[in-house]
Amino acid sequence: MSSKYGRFAGAAMLSASVLLAQPAFAAETITLTFVSGFPPAATFVGAFVNGYVMAADEALAKSGKYRIQWNLAHSGQIAKPRGELEAVQQQLGDMASIPTAFHLDRVPLHKVPYATPFTTSSPEQVGSTILALAKDFPELNKAWTTLNQRELGLTANVDNYVLISKSSLKTLGDLRGKKVGAAGPNLPWLSGTGAAGVSTNLADAYNSLNTGIYDAMIAWGQAMGGFKLCEPAPYALDAGLGAASLHSLKINNQTWEKLPAEVRDILAAKAMTWSDAQIKLLVDGGKSGIELCKKDYKLVYSEMDAAERKKWAMSLPPLALDWAKDADAAGLPSKRFLTAYMDSMRAAKQPVARHWDRE
Repeated sequence: MSSKYGRFAGAAMLSASVLLAQPAFAAETITLTFVSGFPPAATFVGAFVNGYVMAADEALAKSGKYRIQWNLAHSGQIAKPRGELEAVQQQLGDMASIPTAFHLDRVPLHKVPYATPFTTSSPEQVGSTILALAKDFPELNKAWTTLNQRELGLTANVDNYVLISKSSLKTLGDLRGKKVGAAGPNLPWLSGTGAAGVSTNLADAYNSLNTGIYDAMIAWGQAMGGFKLCEPAPYALDAGLGAASLHSLKINNQTWEKLPAEVRDILAAKAMTWSDAQIKLLVDGGKSGIELCKKDYKLVYSEMDAAERKKWAMSLPPLALDWAKDADAAGLPSKRFLTAYMDSMRAAKQPVARHWDRE
């Protein structure tokens, strides 16, 4: 008799312990689609896939109330390069890392870094400066709101632009007569060099260099190694053009409004994780990319001397002042924004070759 009751008692205790070990509720699953025309070899995508996602998941796991089912639709699955903004705007995807270089007609204040070359080689300085200025210039974020999206974070995804070429590059004069690929906002940097600018993007660069659509390109160390651009273009000239290119992490407004407050807070808070991871990939990848290019593709890497760098900078039209004049006429505080940006660079003792807000 006692053994019979003992078996029942043991079973009851086991059943109770199982119930206690189970969570009191199941986590609510939220599906979010991230879109990009670029693969994870691009630092801004790699940092999202391998940094941001994990950081957000770990933070959500602390309360256990919510979990995100990520649909990582990069590499052109939903949007091709340059199509990320429209994909988020039309809710074809929920989130994206958007290259502002291709949309400066719609987010014009983001043009400042592109209008001020030869100013800084610190991506951290570029990103942190723009984020800090957003507090005094609400027009920065208002532009995104009109495009049906919200900014979560910002990062600079170039540490230092260099010129890569299929033939020898040592001086500015070596650019004369060459077709040079560049993102649209970088094309004015070629003014007066004798080169013909060709608008392009990173996803097309290897094939365009390989087939001769252009002879040279304005690129950067990480891209040179990550996309093997130095295979068709084994010469590089570092003229200290600096950091400029901005990527903005965006989420669709309707998606954002439907999210629980806890999920919103975590997605916003972890944007810095994305930026930090992106910059680490960028800087580390820049060093290893150039080393790989030298080792595997016999890259010839030359540095422009300070006097010629200054000469190139001063020979350009007043890119920033011309832009600010036009943008001010459209009702934006562009000249004030430009001065605030340059003041920040001067205060941080960056290698400013030209004071773009003054000349």
